[in-house]
Formats: sequence, structure tokens, C-alpha cells
Amino acid sequence: MMSRFRSRSRESALRQANDGSRNVLEQLHLKSVAPIPKLRQICQDPVRDNNDLAGALFGSRVSIYITSLLLRLGLSANFASRTMLLCGVAGSLCLVGTGWWRVLGLSLITLAFVFDCVDGEMARYYKIDSFRWAAFDYIHHMSVKCLAFFCLGIGLFLEFGSPWTIVAGGVGSLSWLMLMTVRDLGVALFAKKIVMDDERAGNPAYQRMQEHLASSGNGSGPARNPESKESKPDAWGADFRFEPWMIRTYLVSFDLAAPSLLVTALLDLWIGPFSVAGLTLSPTILLLYLYALVLPLHMLDLLHGAMRRGSLRDELYDLARRIDSFRSPRR
Repeated sequence: MMSRFRSRSRESALRQANDGSRNVLEQLHLKSVAPIPKLRQICQDPVRDNNDLAGALFGSRVSIYITSLLLRLGLSANFASRTMLLCGVAGSLCLVGTGWWRVLGLSLITLAFVFDCVDGEMARYYKIDSFRWAAFDYIHHMSVKCLAFFCLGIGLFLEFGSPWTIVAGGVGSLSWLMLMTVRDLGVALFAKKIVMDDERAGNPAYQRMQEHLASSGNGSGPARNPESKESKPDAWGADFRFEPWMIRTYLVSFDLAAPSLLVTALLDLWIGPFSVAGLTLSPTILLLYLYALVLPLHMLDLLHGAMRRGSLRDELYDLARRIDSFRSPRR
């Protein structure tokens, strides 16, 4: 009898707590949404294999709470997209300033990355997709990240007087623009030289591609990349572990550069500038110089891989397989 009484009392208490929480939500005009673990299943698990290192380290871990709040407020994914762009542009422009302005700018850019995660999560929750907003997202990455490096170089020059910071900021900005171009080179060439070229049948390269697809079988599906995150399923989950390839990823990721520069900007306020061999340096200047060195090397390596190691050809063949699968979906 006592156990039954206790279970009934516990159920009654739970009902009262749920009713109380619903009353609070109604008073605050908040909608009821799924709890955080369920939201992760709905909004993050479908694309977890495509998550990058920045998302695994902090983006997806923080964004889900903002997503939950915005969903409760009844806001749309478009609101998150616009907030992302606003934070990115405002943060980049703040980098022209000095001291705490730089800290504010890098904080806003880091927040823009979190909202980049949020808008995708909200779109998956509402089960919507939009090519128009995908283009909006692409423009954000192309413009804001280039602008941030350039403005950072100018701001460091205004504060510390070293003209080399402008050079380093310009190199970082141009390198990021080239990186975006090299990454999309295969898609652009495939669309222009294969899909839209009415004379492609007479192109020897096109003929070799057709022969390769015919010999390997068009229905074999897209080629598997052994370096893809699918071969490292534990890397993004609860059992996150460090792997050597992450070092390069960390050094060439803008979304990880922003919080790293935020740390050095705070160190600038505490340590101040120092001189080495006649050069005025600070933690942020040193990190910017590092990115000005690493990003061009990374871009040149990707370009070399595309032109000399055959990765561009493999990508074109992979796209051809995907087009065939798109036109003839499996039943």
C-alpha cells in the first residue's frame, strides 16, 4: 500500500510540475518544444557526420540551447540567418578598432558561427530547406571571413603601428578567398564544362570519364573518401578524441581562428606589445602572422592536389556518379 501511495504521490507531483511549467510558458508567451536531448536527435544527428571540428568542439554544443530558446519564442530560421550575418559584419567592422573593440568584434564573429549552426538546426526542426538561404549562407562565409582578416590587420596597425599587420591581414583575406574558390573548383568546372557544354561529346576528357564510369558501373554510387569523417564516427560524438589530422584542420579553420584570436586579444590587454628584432609584436599579431603563413600554404597544397594528384578528376567523376544517381533514384 505504501509503495502504491508513494508512486501515486510522485505521479501527482510530476503532473503539478508539468502544469506549473506550462503555466509559466503561457505567461511568458513561450511555446513548448522538445527537451534538449530530443532536439539534438532532431536537429543535429541527421548531419552529425558532416559536422566540422569547430562544430564538434563548441558550435553544436552551444547552439542547441539558443535553438531551443528561439523555437520557444516562435522565431524562424530566417531570424537566425539574419542574426548570423549581422554579427559577422558588425564584428568584422569592430576589428578596425583597438583594445576592447577588437574583443567585441571577435566575440561577435564567434557568435555568428554559433548562429550559423542555429539556423540549420531550426530549418531541420521546421523541416524546411531553401536554396535562397543557402546562397545567403555562402555569401556570408565568402564576405565576412575575408573582411575580418583585412579589418584585423588595419586595427592592429592603428594600435601598434606595424605596417606588416596590414600585409598579413591582406594575405589572410586573399588566401581565404582563394580557398573558397579552390574548394568549389570541381563543382564550377563540372557545371560549365560537362553539364552546360553542348559540345562536350567531342571532348577527350569527357569521353575518358564516360569510359571510366561505364567500366566501373554508374550505379555504384559516389566514391568513398577514406579521409572523410564517416571513417571517424567517434570523433564528433560523446567519445570525442584528439587525432593528428585535427592539428591542420584547427590551423586552417576560420571558425576556430575567431575564438583563438579572441583569447589573444584579451592577452593583448593584459600583456601589451613587445619588441623583437625591431618588430612590434603582440599575441594577436603573432597569431595573425601564423595564419598569413599557414593559409596560403594550405591553399597551394589543395590546388596542387587538384591539378597534380588527381583529386579534381576524382571529384568530377564523383559528381557524375551523383548526377546519375539523382536522375535514376534507387527504389
